[in-house]
Amino acid sequence: MRFRSILLSGLLLAVAASPTSAGEPKKLPLLPSPEFRVAEVFDNRLELWIELYATKNPDVVDYATARKVMRVVMNPDGTPGYELAPHPFLIWWGRALWKDIEEDGINGNEVIQEDNVIFHPNPYLRLYRDQ
Repeated sequence: MRFRSILLSGLLLAVAASPTSAGEPKKLPLLPSPEFRVAEVFDNRLELWIELYATKNPDVVDYATARKVMRVVMNPDGTPGYELAPHPFLIWWGRALWKDIEEDGINGNEVIQEDNVIFHPNPYLRLYRDQ
């Protein structure tokens, strides 16, 4: 009888500790519409085009994307222009950094590259406001 209760306790602990019991895996929401975009800026260190979105509170960035910059060109007026990849390949949302390996748009095949990531938009917002 005691052996059976120890076995049952062990099984309950194993089920409680298993990662599959944590619930459904996170799903990345679709790219927010342009009216939620609060900033877009070229990060010349990383050669990425960063877009920041505030989908719930206009003062809080809660979604960010990064697209590869394929080419930088000078416009006739002297301002730079950017030829961008059609879809973002890095997405920060829900305290996770997601990667779209195939760069085919947000369609469910994205994976979490790193979890519990805190994104700091202030450097990008400052660059955007200084332009």
